[in-house]
Parts: sequence; C-alpha cells; structure tokens
Amino acid sequence: MPAVDNIVIQATGLSKSFAGVPVVTNVSVDVRAGEVLALMGENGAGKSTVLKILAGVHKADAGTILVAGQPAELGTVQSAQRLGIALIHQEPLSFPDLTVAENIYLGSGALAGKLGLIDRKKIRTDAQNILTSLGVKLDPNAKTSGLSIADQQMVELAAALSQETRVLLMDEPTAALTPAEVKDLFRIVRRLKEQGTAIVFISHRLEEVMEISDRITVLRDGQFVATKPVAETSTADIISMMVGRPLADLFHKESAPQTGEPYLKVENLSSPGRFENISLEVHRGEIVGMAGLVGAGRTEVAETIFGLRPRTTGRILLGGKELSINSARDAIANGIAYVPEDRQKHGLLMPFSIQNNTTLASPSRVSKLGWLFRSAERAVANKYRELLRTRCRDVSQPVRELSGGNQQKVVLSKWLTTHPEVLILDEPTRGIDVGAKAEVHQVIGDLARQGKAILMISSDLPEVLGVSDRILVMKEGRLTGTFPRSEATQERVMTAATAASSDPRTADHGPRTSRSPSVLRFRELGILLFVLLAILISIAVDHSFASWTNFRSILLYIPLIAVMAMGQMMVIISRNIDLSVGSILGLSSIIIGFIFVNHPGFPLYAAALLSIGIGAALGLFNGVLVAYLRIPSIIATLGTLSAYRGLIFMYSGSKQVDTNFIPQRLIDLSNYPTPVPWIVLFAAFLSLATYLFLKYTRFGREVYAIGSNPSAALLRGIKVRRDLALIFTITGALSGLAGLMWASRFPTINPGSVGSGYELIVISAVIIGGTSVFGGSGSVLGVLLGCILIGTVNIALPALNISGFYQLAIYGLAILVAAAIDHFTQSRQKQGGH
Repeated sequence: MPAVDNIVIQATGLSKSFAGVPVVTNVSVDVRAGEVLALMGENGAGKSTVLKILAGVHKADAGTILVAGQPAELGTVQSAQRLGIALIHQEPLSFPDLTVAENIYLGSGALAGKLGLIDRKKIRTDAQNILTSLGVKLDPNAKTSGLSIADQQMVELAAALSQETRVLLMDEPTAALTPAEVKDLFRIVRRLKEQGTAIVFISHRLEEVMEISDRITVLRDGQFVATKPVAETSTADIISMMVGRPLADLFHKESAPQTGEPYLKVENLSSPGRFENISLEVHRGEIVGMAGLVGAGRTEVAETIFGLRPRTTGRILLGGKELSINSARDAIANGIAYVPEDRQKHGLLMPFSIQNNTTLASPSRVSKLGWLFRSAERAVANKYRELLRTRCRDVSQPVRELSGGNQQKVVLSKWLTTHPEVLILDEPTRGIDVGAKAEVHQVIGDLARQGKAILMISSDLPEVLGVSDRILVMKEGRLTGTFPRSEATQERVMTAATAASSDPRTADHGPRTSRSPSVLRFRELGILLFVLLAILISIAVDHSFASWTNFRSILLYIPLIAVMAMGQMMVIISRNIDLSVGSILGLSSIIIGFIFVNHPGFPLYAAALLSIGIGAALGLFNGVLVAYLRIPSIIATLGTLSAYRGLIFMYSGSKQVDTNFIPQRLIDLSNYPTPVPWIVLFAAFLSLATYLFLKYTRFGREVYAIGSNPSAALLRGIKVRRDLALIFTITGALSGLAGLMWASRFPTINPGSVGSGYELIVISAVIIGGTSVFGGSGSVLGVLLGCILIGTVNIALPALNISGFYQLAIYGLAILVAAAIDHFTQSRQKQGGH
C-alpha cells in the first residue's frame, strides 16, 4: 500500500451544481502514486463529475485541489494535461478519419515539430514504441475507423501515456470490453501502477473493482461516504455503502418450470455474414439468456426476430403460428417488444419527457383521430412510473436528466404499454449501478411471473447465470452451447463462447489494421472517370469541342472556384458550411474595383492584401457567429449571405466597374497568351499549399479531428472554438482573394452578378470531390477533380447547345449522389467497426 506521503492529488470539499441542481457536495478524495483508487457509487452519485473536475473538463464551484502539494487551478483540459492528469472516458475519444499515430498525439505539443510542421515519421516511430511498451499490436498508420472498442481504448491509453501522465483517470473503461479484453487492460494497469502512476478507476462491475483496486472511495447522492482499503472490505459492504441498504443477493431468481409447447420458437434463422442456422425457443414465464463475446451475433439475431434486419432463411413462430415479420411494426402487432442495447440512441428520445417516451410505442392509447390527449398520456406514464418504481421529479421531466437505471425503466415502460407477450432485452443493465440492476432484475422477474416469454442478451456472466432459466451461447454467428440453469457455470459458458476457431480469418497475423475502405481513392477515381466521360461524350456529339479554345475556357473557369473551394473544404470537413462565400467574393471584388476607379495606379500587391483582409474580416465575423455565439453555420452564413450582398449594392450605388479601370497587369493574369494562364498556375500553387497545410501542420490535423469527433476534440484539449473561427477566417480570406481574381477574369464588375450563385458551385465542387457531408474527411485532390468536372460541364453544355439552366439541376443531383455515397460508405465503415 503506497504511503500517505505519496499523495499526488488532494481534493477537499469539492462541490459542483448544474442548472442549480447539486451534483457533487463537499466531496474529498486523495489519489496516491503507485495505487489504483476505485470510485464507487450508484448512477448519479457524482463519480464521473469528480473525475471530470480533476481532469479540467468541469470547474468546481467550491473546494481546493492540491497537485504534488501545490494549489492547482484545473479549469481547463489543457491545465490538467500540463500537470500530467489524463482522463480516459467510457466511450473512446477517437477520431475515425485519422491514423492511430495521429490519434495518440493529437491535442499534445508533440504532434508539431520544427516550424509547426508534423514529422510524420517521428510520430509513427514514437507511437509504435508506446504501443509496443503496452504490448499492443496495432499499425500506427491505420485509421481508427475500423478498430474495435478495445483497440480504441488502447489507442486512448497510449495517448494518455504519450503526455507523461502522472495521474490516469479511467471512467468505466471496461463497460464495452469482453473478459479477455478486460484482462489485457488490467495487465497494462498493473504495469503502470508498478511504474508509479496514480490511477483512479470507475466501474459498475464489483468483481473488477475487487481485483484491480487498492482502495475504494464510495459516493452516494453526490456526497462522500467512506474510503476503505480493499483488503478490509467486502462486496456486501460496498453495496451497502453505495445504496444505503444491504442487498442479500443481486441475481437471485427461482427457476421457472418449462411446461407445454414453447411460446416463441425460432427455426434455422440465418442472415449472411452475421449469423447462421439459429434455432431457439422460449416458454411463457421463462427467461432465456444469450451469452457470448461482443460481435458474436446476439444483437443481430434479436434485431432480426424483431424485424429490424432481413433474414434469408428460417421461421419465426409464436404460439405455434408462423409469423411474417418484415418490420418492427409487424413485430409489435404480434406482441413482440425489443429493448435495444443503446437506450439513449435507439431506445429513447432524450430531449423528450418521460410521458412522451412512455407512450411512444403505443400512441393509439392516448390519442383519437390523430389528436393527442396530454392528460391520458400523463396518466399512462404515472401508472408505469409507479409500477416500475421509476425515480423522477415528475413525468414531465426530460429523460436525459434521469440516471441510467431510471432511463432503462422508461424504456421498459414504453414497451409494456404495448402489452407484449414476448420481451427481447438486449443488455438491459449495461452501464447502471448495482442498486438499479437489482431493481431491473426484479422487474424482469415480475414480468416472467406474469407469463411473459423473455429473451435476454447480456455480456455480464453473473447476471446471465443468476437471472436465466436456460442459457444459449453464441460464437461467431453460431450457437455453440445450450445449458439449463442447473448445469451452467462461468467456466462452461466461457468455454463455449471462446473455443478455438477454425476460421483462418480470426488468427493473429500481427498488427491489426483498420478495415475501412479507401473511400477517397474510390471517389477520386470515379470523378476522374466522369471527367473523361464528359469530355468524350462532348467530343462525340461535336468534334469541334476538342479545341484549344474550349480547353482554355475550362482552365480559366477552374481557378476562381478552386481557390474558394480550398476554404469551403475546410469548413465542410469541420461539419459546417459557409453559404456566404459568393457574397464575400462579390463585396471584396466591388471594393477593390472602385479603389482602382478612384486611385488609378493602386499597387497590385496592395490590392491583393486588401482583398484578402476584407475577406478575412467577413469570414471572422462568420466564425464568431458560429463558434462563439453558437449559431448553426447554415443559419449564420445564410444571414450573412444576404447582408454582404446588400453591402455590395450599398457600397457601389448599383454602379458597375468597367474594364478600362482594371489594371492591365491584373487582366494579363487571365488573358496573357501563355499556354497555361498565370491565374491557373496560381490556383494550382495555392491548392498545393493547402494540401501541405492540412497534412503537415497541427492545425490542419485538428481541422479533421474537429469534424471527425467534435466532443472528443474538445476533451482532448483542442481549442475547438478558436479553430472554427480561424477556419471561417481562412475561408473568407480565400474568397476575398477570389474577388481580386474575378477582376482579372471578367471584363466588368457588376454588383448584380459578381459572385452570384458561386456558393452553390463551390459547395458542389467540394462535395462532389469527396469531402464528406458528415465531416471529418476530404482531400485537396478530390476537390480539384470536382472543380475540373464542374468546369468541364460548365463549358460543355453551351458548346453542345444545351441550356445553362440544366447546370443547376446537374449540380443539385451531383450533391445528392455524393451525399448518398457518403451515407453508404459511412454505414459500411460502422458495420466494419463492429
């Protein structure tokens, strides 16, 4: 046991409230070098809040914190990181579109080398060294999008250690891990402990706490209860301290007698690539548990029975009658209910109230002719609130304010209102504390005693063994064991779930890599083929299209949209959009034009700097609206689009700038008779600079990180608001520069047409070029190909005597197709990650 003088963090009297509601009150905790301190308590006890205060995510309202004996202000993630404090969250803070090495070093100063540029070879080598020291086989060059949850946890652990972490805070790191993965994590935790790292560990699994911890601090209702050495306490003592009452047996249930024919019967159910030949049966009043490792196919079987996934073969029978279930509606109509694994994402509407969620699956009970009766809805919600003993302020309370256990009761209430005869429960107690688990188990037992047939999926072996009447075990999409309650043991179930596989795909062949497809290469190749196809069709229809004049026209069309697209790409990668770029171009161009009118001989370099400055100022204004005032970018820039367009007319007095006022040197950039116009070479140079900027600077990688996972970026110490404001500023500056290029490209600067409609053209080029509408991915090469495709179409249509009005339809259709491709590839990546 570490000595008291090894205390690294001494927190005293911590208090924190949210919206006036106390969450933590006068909590004291000390963290010591070379030990694991477990923080225990029911959901809502304040455990995660305490960890987030120590990690700088939240700032305490009251209390003092000493780090290494010195007072510390932990008001930001960066301040905690500087003191060697790192937090590993329950859900890994990974950036799917970045590599493992970039994930490890993002948010730390080590990512940037000399002159702020990334030494990619160095971070790959350093990342490999850290992973090797942890005993983890991962490819530093692999993207994290295809990694398992366990591997993502290891990447986050490596990220914490890369910052010379002295205190490691772990918030339920084992919640989604298999027993083998937990064992691997604990191996690393013990190694860190031996090296003198102080570790704080939160878990709802008591057996894990007893195995890995040295001391246990218990919180209840946001207040400190006690701190005890593990050697001097027991599971029963911990539970009693957590819930304020003894719990004799968490998983006790009398076995139900199996009589008569099974009520639910599944025969030879198959879904290619997910599971094969699954047969099972459940009697009335019986609880059948499904065990197996994560990815065994249990959830897929449950979703198929409920009609959420298609099946290729097999039958589903209820009461001896074969059912045709092709949707969730069919399942509900036949008395089947499904409580999903992720209650917050798939089971509840989090901003809605308890009463709204309770009647969500049975609206006909509280409505007539489509008209909802609030009093009836409230009465139904109160009935199930009392039945399931849901703790809440009132049924009008939003479910997001409830603890995990009470949220689960609301999900159960929602399905009980449909009066189901079969309940499929997928991980019904995941992420809830022992007290809430006992209550949920009691509800499940009561439902079984009422004659409901219950199929329960759980990764918690003690729960499966204690609650189930029979246990089915799955591995790699197949049933590998069936055990009656009297014959089931942890050893027999785990043997069936982990027996050696004959499938060579599961063998260990060295470092694991991402299974994500190379989406950008696919998209870029497709665009290139479309460009060639458009040219070939144009030539086939009209041989004169293959002329130097048309080729030069295409070249001259591209630079303006390419320069603006470089900025718009960064905005869309960050999960935003800028609709004002055309208006920024217009306002910058008209101001520069009138400067040339009023000041003949005005230096060209000064005009370039001024146009960039005007655009940057307008872009910064957009950035402030989005990043600091938190106005959605589509709303903010739609407003500034109109405002900046109005300023064009106000400044110009509706007068245009004629060609004779534009300096000849500026006109020559587009029209001087060189093989390739200077303006094209400039756009190419700027695109190359953008590529290098995004790939080799810390800020460039942060742009991708923000779009890939905004909340993770914030918790990793990235200054998200500052970066977003800078992204919009850069985009505005490039649009302003395009305003000067407009004066070079076109004979006049007309306030009614300058930059008009260019926002759609630029957005089309970016999205067609492979920049994901969901943020996080995109490439300069893809965007350039998108610009070339749009330039080709723009010149080809008039050359082929096709109305220019078709351009808008083509742009819109192209955006829809590109968005559909993004949705498809993202869905495939998520499936691959499972």
